Amino acid sequence: MTSCTGCGLVLGFKKYKFNKLWRVPGKFCKPCMMLIGKDWDDHGKITLPQRRCDLCQTEFYFLQVAWQGQKQKHFCDVCHKVAISGVLPDKSRKEMTNKFPIPMLIIGGLGAVLMVLGALFTLIGTTSGDANLVNILFGAFTTAAGFMLVRRTINNRKLLLGNV
Repeated sequence: MTSCTGCGLVLGFKKYKFNKLWRVPGKFCKPCMMLIGKDWDDHGKITLPQRRCDLCQTEFYFLQVAWQGQKQKHFCDVCHKVAISGVLPDKSRKEMTNKFPIPMLIIGGLGAVLMVLGALFTLIGTTSGDANLVNILFGAFTTAAGFMLVRRTINNRKLLLGNV
């Protein structure tokens, strides 16, 4: 799906583009198209500044304001809906501690165990003389699955803490 270059609104089938003569890139919703066109007519160029959304770091012309904790932040349309729903953790309230939650710790531990057992299965299966392809592939896939579980657990933890 395409989003509006002006406000970040997800566009359906109604997309508006400026003529190539105007040299304004992007696709717009109707309100943004009208405002940018009015600015172009008044000044002969676009004088509206593009600012970055505080959550997705994408540049837009029109951002909406929302309070996150004690700070006033500017969001695009999609991120504004996420911010006002209260899904984002507030860093000033210290909602998340630096400890791992128990289910995440269990999944990460399972990944570490899979990683070690897969490596052991591969090494023991090849040294005992049973070096067939099935043993090697099973051990390699088990090691890879364990590594992916550990990596996803760490990445999800960074996402929850906001250290992305």
